[in-house]
Amino acid sequence: MKKIIQLVTIIALAFVSIFPATQTVKAQDEPIKIGILQHVSHEALDDTRDGFIERIDELLDGNVEWDLQNANSDMSTLQSLSEKVARDNDIIFAIATPAAQALASVEEEKPIFFAAVAAPVEAMLVDSMEAPGRNLTGTTNLGPIADHVDLLLQVVPDAQNIGTIYNSSEVNAQHQVDIATEVIEEKGLNHIVQSVTNTNDIAQVMTALVNESDAILLVTDNTIDSSISLVGDIGKEAGLALIGSSDSTINANGLATISNSYFDYGVQTADMVKRMLDEDLSPADMPVEVGNNFELIVNEEFAEAVNIDASSIQID
Repeated sequence: MKKIIQLVTIIALAFVSIFPATQTVKAQDEPIKIGILQHVSHEALDDTRDGFIERIDELLDGNVEWDLQNANSDMSTLQSLSEKVARDNDIIFAIATPAAQALASVEEEKPIFFAAVAAPVEAMLVDSMEAPGRNLTGTTNLGPIADHVDLLLQVVPDAQNIGTIYNSSEVNAQHQVDIATEVIEEKGLNHIVQSVTNTNDIAQVMTALVNESDAILLVTDNTIDSSISLVGDIGKEAGLALIGSSDSTINANGLATISNSYFDYGVQTADMVKRMLDEDLSPADMPVEVGNNFELIVNEEFAEAVNIDASSIQID
């Protein structure tokens, strides 16, 4: 009998040493169901999604059941998909502010991580950046807008009228425009702001904007980013520099920005998910994180199209 007890004890200890915690057992033995809700497809958001998936698969040895949903910028679809994703998954990843807001409205318990959200406090997703206070946290993609303005003025030093086009219904874009206006006006310059409500308005509004502007300052805005091919082409035709927004957007059809990689935002958010699992944390107590690898991005093809020497675009 004593030998049997010893044998059982050894087996039990071996099991504990292999599977030290409930979260780890779940991660190793049963696939974790992770749902992704993406507001719309464009380069930056797709890069965010890809970075998150690649990193989670690496961290959890591919032991994940994925549920990938995209609302394609349709708000009614977004709401119905948010209910499905919340119902069917253990952990949820929201890409862009509208997706995070939709999920927050239907799920108050399961952990929701977000990325590509420029203004999480203003969007009422978290109580504060340091202490989210509820079941949401993640990474913010708010870029260095003051540095973007300085970069624009380095490229176009005589600019007096700086134009911005954005979707006024996106709280994240409005927050950035407000910051940009303050920075630009403090320099004694004019900020020419034009808003759209959907992609159908962009061609007309952007055409009018370039006629009033010496250069264009972009903010991260899902409506504009998803139409950057059109926006950039109108800028090129007018011979104007397009500065700001994300690395993905500028690489697609803009001149330059200072940006963290959106693929890296996905990776960084995935690391937060793993930390929650390993340390048994609550999103409510996990501070919202900012990007940690901002760098200058220059689109040489765009520079050539608007007769700007790409090698002259530098930051200190």
